[in-house]
Amino acid sequence: MIKLIHVARRDLEKAGKMDEPTYRTMLQTAGGADSTAKMGVPALMRVLEQAKKAGFKVRSKVTGRRQDTSPEARKVRALWLFLHELQVVRDSSEAALASYVKRIARVEDMHWADSQAMRKLIETMKKWAMRFLPAAVDQLQVEVHGARAAGLLDQAQEQAVEEALRRLQGSDGFDAHWTAWMAFSAAIGRSTDAGMQEALGGR
Repeated sequence: MIKLIHVARRDLEKAGKMDEPTYRTMLQTAGGADSTAKMGVPALMRVLEQAKKAGFKVRSKVTGRRQDTSPEARKVRALWLFLHELQVVRDSSEAALASYVKRIARVEDMHWADSQAMRKLIETMKKWAMRFLPAAVDQLQVEVHGARAAGLLDQAQEQAVEEALRRLQGSDGFDAHWTAWMAFSAAIGRSTDAGMQEALGGR
């Protein structure tokens, strides 16, 4: 029941129908406590009914490992796969990601992580990637220089590489290095997963 209420909170938050103060007010008014952990079953049922009135719709098998497909969750999953691509993460499975999410966000599933926890996950993973990404970009850049010298890049690839180099000069953050990694990989014929590109930014 507690897990279902957390799913309701997450869904209502995504729909713009609930924020943290509203959620706490619902717990107090319907359940008589400021935390679901302090409630018995009758109180939890009242909270769930209140969430339904607010617009939450119970789906079948809510407690299963149904993937969270919110933009934040897709970004977390893309970063996990990117860390695997960088050979930092050995196991790219959902089970391994779930263990990481539990350690960082203190929740069993991304469905139950609030927006602050999701931001923490994303930023932590970006910082982790940045321990290895600059070196990977440098190595790709060496290969790109060779391809350019041999005249193997077309105009679009040249433009993408030039833009990536400009961004690298102006920033030492994840986004600039991700852009460079993608452009350099494309220039030497290495494909990037389309879902990863969409979640992390296509440029």
